[in-house]
Amino acid sequence: MESPLTDPPLKAFTQASGDDARNRLLREWISDDADRALLFKLINDRGGELVFPSRDAGPRDCDCWGLETPRPQPVLVHKPVCLVTDRSLIEEMLLNKEGKYSNRVYAELGGGNFMLALDPRATDGHRAQREAYHHCFSYADSTIAKLSHFACEAAAIMSLRAPEFDLALFAEQAALRFCQKLMGYALTDYRLLETAMRAGYRALVYQVLGRHFVTDPTAIPAGKMEMGRLLRRTSELIDAYAVDDEDALKGTKDRAVPDGFAPVMSCLGKLPGDLNGEHRAIIAAGAALGTVGNVQAAACIAVQSFFRSDDLFNKARALAQSDGNDRETLNFSGWQKLIQDSLRENPPIPFLPRLEIDEQGNATREFLLALGGGTQGNGSNGGDDPLIWGLPLQASHWCAGQALAWPLIVEIVRQVMRLPALEERLDPEDATVIGLKKRWGFACESYPLTHRRDRRVAQASLNVAMRLKSPVKDNADRAREVIRSGAPRIEEALRDARHVHFAWFELIESDTVLVLHTVYDGPFSAYIQDFALKVGDLFDALFECIENPPPMPVDKFPNDFVAHIQRHDRAPAMGYFFSAYPHSEVAHILRNETNDGVRP
Repeated sequence: MESPLTDPPLKAFTQASGDDARNRLLREWISDDADRALLFKLINDRGGELVFPSRDAGPRDCDCWGLETPRPQPVLVHKPVCLVTDRSLIEEMLLNKEGKYSNRVYAELGGGNFMLALDPRATDGHRAQREAYHHCFSYADSTIAKLSHFACEAAAIMSLRAPEFDLALFAEQAALRFCQKLMGYALTDYRLLETAMRAGYRALVYQVLGRHFVTDPTAIPAGKMEMGRLLRRTSELIDAYAVDDEDALKGTKDRAVPDGFAPVMSCLGKLPGDLNGEHRAIIAAGAALGTVGNVQAAACIAVQSFFRSDDLFNKARALAQSDGNDRETLNFSGWQKLIQDSLRENPPIPFLPRLEIDEQGNATREFLLALGGGTQGNGSNGGDDPLIWGLPLQASHWCAGQALAWPLIVEIVRQVMRLPALEERLDPEDATVIGLKKRWGFACESYPLTHRRDRRVAQASLNVAMRLKSPVKDNADRAREVIRSGAPRIEEALRDARHVHFAWFELIESDTVLVLHTVYDGPFSAYIQDFALKVGDLFDALFECIENPPPMPVDKFPNDFVAHIQRHDRAPAMGYFFSAYPHSEVAHILRNETNDGVRP
């Protein structure tokens, strides 16, 4: 279907039948990366501003109003909001030299007492929090790089455990592990941190952009609730770090951190000055929230851009190969340059809200700053364009997490681009690329990819649980006898196969369920069919003991045998599977043992 963003420019928007239709049309455009880029270009050509009708008409309902207090009349029409794409105007608003613009749009997310919601020139709170941030986050680049590496390794254990994985999830988990280590949370705090970051970022994106186009009254309260729980725990830990309370700090010591590393909350606990405990906790929790969402988006956007360009993809793969396995050889500047070029077109922070205020502080107009449009052509001169992160050069209201984000983004992208046979996952129904899914063109929610897991981890596990039929005791005894008498035959088949590391049978649940466990190399179907052909008669004997067996004899129905095994396979909990020698196949191990004079 042809996009409505064609000649004549913006005609569909201006001629739409009513504000509601214009609002829906604009939502469709900004939710699509290609349409959004063209839209911003068209707006730039028309002066860099587009007034659009917002659904967020207000005023907010307030439970503090009593029955006797008259409530303001609801606004039934759409509120005008100005979408700004002109770079010079965006920089003017962000620099805010005359104090005409306010950040207090963010205040609804948490009472307005955190750095993002404070106007730099209007309060001392922003200055105090910024100074505390600088003091407690002043780590060497090498320290942040090592933390990033350790965080990605921890996240990869679960997020990259299967051939099909979600980059958005991996990037999120890496960022969460990073924040857990950096801040000094306990391992038992991980679920709390994860829940708070997801709910908090969803509320943030809704407040910045979503409220103008959809109605979700649950987003902000849910975000405030979860972030409140995290803030309470953060405050408790900062107090514990302040007095080195070993009992309260149980579980916070992390081995996978640089030598001599002291977490942020330890520094905040011992920070001199009069900054109160609540604001110390706000600094840590707020920094984590910004880091996770921005890192997740940047990593997804960068990898997507590589898939859209053979040249970029080949450069990224070449960089990944030249880095090898040693993080000390990481070409950070090369990766940063490659990723910067991608983010300049499609930044991780695509929109920022601002209010224009009068001398009394009353809001007169609302603006939505389109950073993706502001970084296109008119003023961008390459490099790490500050508008990628939502700030002009020398801005006082900068993106505090930028220095933390870059090493982590590079490490995530680097690890993903090193995966063997990396591809975008296809939709099974029409074989088209599923691609990167965003909420309103902002929050990156999923990006399905595939890789050859067997080239990273040679082994896989099989745990086939089959319930015995009645009479259960008799069939349990019969299964034991089949295993006992058939053991030499099974052993011979396993040795000849040269792709099975370990295999054993087990009777569980009071001898009512027979389980076959194996750890093997190679494709699942080939492994199982090999057994169907070589020891099918023994499986026939075992299947005589279980409920709902597959068609027999097994060697005549190998496909049904494979389907039966797959149906009854119990995957490891959460997919977790550890291998001490992930790159060694059975044949390789046997060959090495023979060469060493050890009898296999």
